[in-house]
Amino acid sequence: MTSFASQIWTLTQARQITARTHLVLQALASFEGHRGLFPSHESIAARAGCSTRTVIRALETAYSLGLVERTRQRMRRSGRVVNGPNRYRLILVCLEQAKAAALHATQRLKEALARRKLYFSSNCQNGSEAHFQRDIFFEKPRSKNDWLDLIASWSPSPSTS
Repeated sequence: MTSFASQIWTLTQARQITARTHLVLQALASFEGHRGLFPSHESIAARAGCSTRTVIRALETAYSLGLVERTRQRMRRSGRVVNGPNRYRLILVCLEQAKAAALHATQRLKEALARRKLYFSSNCQNGSEAHFQRDIFFEKPRSKNDWLDLIASWSPSPSTS
């Protein structure tokens, strides 16, 4: 098994990640301790010598390659549930990296579909389009006979000559 540092070096040499991403991942790995790995984006940016936005982009690249796995934490403060620090896990085994990359891609797809649904729902609150859009998301399922009747209604009726 190879070390995380050698993996990111190999990816940098193969030009799959940029030098900035390499620095961010090295900075992230330097935070690893016996209690885990949970630095803030600002802490990583300070250690890597880059902006917070660069850290976010680099971590997104690492998630999609399956190098890093993120677990979001929720905390209760003053009776409210708020976002807590992210926990990170560096992945060294290739099979686990592939699984993590696939899981991340699935999550991104779900989020994109939810945004698309919200967009369509919000755009269809006015005028005559409201019924059409509501039917897309909330139409009740049809039976086999309903589908056959619908298809039969599309075909031209036989003409009697």
